[in-house]
Amino acid sequence: MEPVQYLRSLGGVARTATLLRAGITKRQVAELAELGSKPVRGVIALPGCDSDYLFALAHNGLLTCASAATRHGLWIRDRPARRHLAVTHARVKAFIPHRTIRFPAHEHLPVASVADTVLHALGCLELSEAVSVAESAVKSRRVQLPLLKKLLAPNRSARARHALSLVTGTAGSQPEAEARLLFIAKGWRVVAQAQIPGVGRVDFLIEGIVIVEIDGHAFHDDRGSFVEDRRRTNVALLRGHPTLRYPPEVVWRDPERILREVEELLLNWRMGRRGQ
Repeated sequence: MEPVQYLRSLGGVARTATLLRAGITKRQVAELAELGSKPVRGVIALPGCDSDYLFALAHNGLLTCASAATRHGLWIRDRPARRHLAVTHARVKAFIPHRTIRFPAHEHLPVASVADTVLHALGCLELSEAVSVAESAVKSRRVQLPLLKKLLAPNRSARARHALSLVTGTAGSQPEAEARLLFIAKGWRVVAQAQIPGVGRVDFLIEGIVIVEIDGHAFHDDRGSFVEDRRRTNVALLRGHPTLRYPPEVVWRDPERILREVEELLLNWRMGRRGQ
């Protein structure tokens, strides 16, 4: 591969050692430095390079936790205000450090492994974000749940262990993962991905009564899906399971509305049953 093209494939920034291992000659490395810059010793950066990669290399670290989640395709909503780096040195400047590196990083990029990214997230991020990152990694089989449990077993971080205890690897999306946490925190009996005869799988069955579905952006893309959904809703109601539906935006922006409406429906349904 042509040197400039190869460097751009790495985000436009890399260590000279990485370039040399790829077969680029010292002369070509010097030419790349002339095209771009050497922000720190041993690093070459082209104009417009990936700023996160440049930051990680400049600080001799690896992107991890919230800063690596999107790089691995894991579920996380917001870009962190401060970068998260896995480092082995004690020089901490303008980033959140993670000291333990258990697995080999990406072969060419300054990004921690999926497993380390998840482990760091479990002990660092807010509960909903930590669970979402781990949930997506387990669901996509990028990391095994038993492995995470084993690695955290001797760990003294109760926070990380608690977050991991809420990971199932069954959620179909990040909003589903976050909604389940809302229901669990409320103290309700929650069955995720519940199978109901005649209806099929539903996102949540709460207290054995209310079905809650979290609809994605592709919901009802075609007429057939619309008709099937109406059939499922009607069958569920006839079997004693009223259904509430919410788009992801409500999970994120107005979670109290969901809890309020589920609670009201549970109360009304139970009162109606008692009055029969």
